[in-house]
This record gives sequence, structure tokens and C-alpha cells, in this order.
Amino acid sequence: MTNNILRYWQSIKSDDPMQGLFSAAPILMHSIDERGVLLKVSQFWADKLGYAVEDMVGRASTDFLSPASKEYAEKVVLPEFFRTGKIYNVEYDFVRKDGQTLPVLMSAMAEYDDGGAYVRSLAVMFDNTEAKRAAAELSQKQRMEAIGSLVGGVAHDFNNLLAIVQGNLEFLKRDPDDKDRGEFIDTALSAVQRGAGLTQQLLSYGRKAHLTPTRINLNEIVKGADRMVKRLMPVNVLIETVTDAGLWETEADPALLETAILNILNNARDAMPDGGRITMETCNVRISGDYILSRQEELEPGRYVMLAISDTGAGIDAATLAQVFEPFFTTKTVGQGSGLGLSMVFGFMRQSKGTIRAYSEMGVGTTFKLYFPAANAANVPVYAPRMERKAVPAGETILVAEDDLEVRRVLVRQLSDENLTVVECASGDEALRQIEGGVRPTILLTDIVMPGSVQGPELAARVRDILPDIHVLFISGYPTEAAIHGNGVRPEDKYLVKPVNKSELISAVHDLLRKDD
Repeated sequence: MTNNILRYWQSIKSDDPMQGLFSAAPILMHSIDERGVLLKVSQFWADKLGYAVEDMVGRASTDFLSPASKEYAEKVVLPEFFRTGKIYNVEYDFVRKDGQTLPVLMSAMAEYDDGGAYVRSLAVMFDNTEAKRAAAELSQKQRMEAIGSLVGGVAHDFNNLLAIVQGNLEFLKRDPDDKDRGEFIDTALSAVQRGAGLTQQLLSYGRKAHLTPTRINLNEIVKGADRMVKRLMPVNVLIETVTDAGLWETEADPALLETAILNILNNARDAMPDGGRITMETCNVRISGDYILSRQEELEPGRYVMLAISDTGAGIDAATLAQVFEPFFTTKTVGQGSGLGLSMVFGFMRQSKGTIRAYSEMGVGTTFKLYFPAANAANVPVYAPRMERKAVPAGETILVAEDDLEVRRVLVRQLSDENLTVVECASGDEALRQIEGGVRPTILLTDIVMPGSVQGPELAARVRDILPDIHVLFISGYPTEAAIHGNGVRPEDKYLVKPVNKSELISAVHDLLRKDD
């Protein structure tokens, strides 16, 4: 095949009007056939990559790409190019013969014969090295500015919450029998819950939130949000829901999805102080490679489920719209918004392998479109509303491995209040010694990162060597489930993120014990 292509290339050297350009012009160019095989390569392009022209002609154009760019080309760019006959400003990383990476910006057009059949392409590349370097420097500067804003915003919000907790605890310490003690406790607990919510928003923005994706029908989530929000919206704000009866199922964390929807709905309400209409609409869409290329989205082409939330508010100007997903960016007055709501939605959508787009027109309104990949796997758990939990059976033994003394005391107290027998340990090493010494708990509750040589995942694996049927509940301040992957961790194990209230803890314990019923 290679010899045939070389003979073809040599046969057109003399009568091809482009040959002079390919031979002498300082332009990065090549031409491919309908299989993606290189027909012609400009001398300048070959020199740039460190090859002879003859070494490149006859090979697939993707042979000279980095692994990531090759996958992107084969899955997205080439299928779209052969379908439409053109691509514009695609970013690729080529690999020189010496192993160095060469970033380029490529545009290409296809040539067709009189019968409409594909003949070849003409692709032109531009060395993108300096542009990428400048962009990286700008990005680093912007990241540092964003981090500064993030740190300042977090410090401000958490200091406020700590002030609330501290003040109310001081009131309780001064007079435990104060007639307002119930109010002090409720206010402190509310501040703690707000702090946990703020942490969750930060983790979602950073794509580090612990997700529990289940197979859901987005219509059910939207209808549930519709019923709840209608009770909270002003009477002059109307809500309309339009759902696609044949909607594909998707995989997402239902709780965080509901939070994301509520964030957008709250923004829509605030955009219409004099009233208006909010519309939630679901539909099936197919996202093509062309859409991905034109918007530089981090998506795979294919089937998606779309949720559009629109309002009839004043709209958002272009400069503001470009910043709406940035952390701590808000147009609201001080105390009216943290600026984390939409950044949380953005992070949640990316972590869910989807995306979110914002559209707005001044004087008309704003629309947010959320795209979720359609579900394919049949073994993903189906979402069902949480049922009221039953009491935990008394007499069960739980071994708690937690290095923080105060956290351990709280966990032990919460579990003991349910008439459970608790064995407490300050490290994984101590917990393992207890098991080896004859302690036989039904559940191992362990932190993930602890002092000593035995960490949570390894502790679970080694305890299972002794007690194969033990249930394991991981609890950690570390946000991502990546920390516990592998090391013998099983899908049926439970995982909670600190801070955990008693209801969440006991529900997780009950779910584990129920597996023995």
C-alpha cells in the first residue's frame, strides 16, 4: 500500500499546481485520503517534525499525534471531518521524531470530484507553541486570582459560621439552664449544617464531591423539584414544567442534582423581583462532534438528556454571563449570596460527565441547559426516595477506628444512644489488634487516613481476612471516593463524608445491618 501511495504522490509532482507550495513554501500542510492516510506532506511540515517527507507519506496522519490527541482525532475530529468535509481550528499535540511535543492549530477542507466523491483533503497547521505558553501564563495568573478570591470567600463565610457556633456555645456554658438553651443549640446546629453545605459546594466546584450516581429518570427529579419549589416561590412567579414522555434515563447523584436545580431556580426567582415565569423542560438530544469542536467541550459525542431552566427576568449582560460559573462571583448584595451556587452546579455537571451552558438576552430572560449522558449500563442502582428508617437492632457491636479524639467521642455517643455496643480505637493498628485479640464486631466503622501503619482501606481488607462477613462503613473528611478505591474495598461498603449527623450515621448502620435480614 505504501509503495502505491508513493507512486501516486510522485506521479502528481509535475502537474499538481499545489506541488510548488508543498515543496518550497514555509507552511505546515498535509493531505489525507478517505482512510486518514497521508498522501502529501509539505517539506516544511516534515522538517518541523524531524522526518523526511517519504517517511511520513503512506502512514496514518494520527501516527504522529500524542495518545490523547490520537484518541480525540479518531473519536471526534475525523468522523466529523469525513461527514462535513471541513474542520476549523482544532487543537492537536503532534510528537516530533525526537519525542518533543508540538502543539498545533489545524484547519482542513475536503476536495471532491465532479461526482461528489471524496478525493483528498488539504490541512493547514499553525505552530501553537507560543500561544499555548502565553495562555498557560495567563491561566496561571487567573488561577492564582481565583484561589485568592476562593480563600478570602471561604474564610469570610466560615468565620461567620464559627462565630455563630462559638457564641451560642458560650451562652450554653455560662448558663446551661438558660430558658433559651434550645434556641442556642438550634442556631449552632444550623450554622454547622450551613458549613457542611458550603464545603459540599466547594467540593462540587472542584469536582471532588463524593457522588452516589444512580439510574434516574430526570422527569421524576424535575417533577419533585416543581412540587417543592411551588410552595416556596412568591405568588407572582409562575412555574411551568414540560417533560418529554420518552425521556432516556441517565446516571446522576439525585441529592446533588436536586441541589443544582434549586440553585438555578433560586437565581431565576431573584432575577424576577416583580414576578414572571420559570419553565423547566426536558428532552433527548444527540450531541455531535461538530458541536463539541465548535465549543471546545469536554464531552463525548452521543446521546444526552437535557434539562433547560428558563426565566423571564431582566437577563444577564455578556460580561457577567462569562463569569457566572466562577467561584464567589455574585451580583447580589453582601449577605445575599455566597457566589458558590452556579460554580457548584458547574462542578457537579462536569463530575457527572455532562456540561452546562448559559444563554441570556437582556430584557428577555436567561436559560441554563444541563446535559447528562444517557445511561447505558443496566446494573446501575435505580433511584428510589429514602424510606423512613426503622430502629437499629440493639446488641450489635461496632468497632470504631478514628484518630481524632473529639470526633471519636461524638461517634461513640451517637452509636451508644442506639443501644449499640461500641469498641473504640485511636488507630488502624489498634483496631487490628482488637480483632486479632478476639473482638468480633458486626460493623467496622473506620476513618480512611489515620496515624500508624494501617490505614482504613487496608484495615478493612485485613479484617475481612479474619471476619469475611463483616460490614464496613468508611467515614472521612476527604471528599473523593478515589481515596478508598482498590485495596479490597467492596461496592456494598458504605461511605460518609464528615461532618455526619446522627441521622445519617444511624441510617448507614441500619442499611448495612439490613443486608443480614
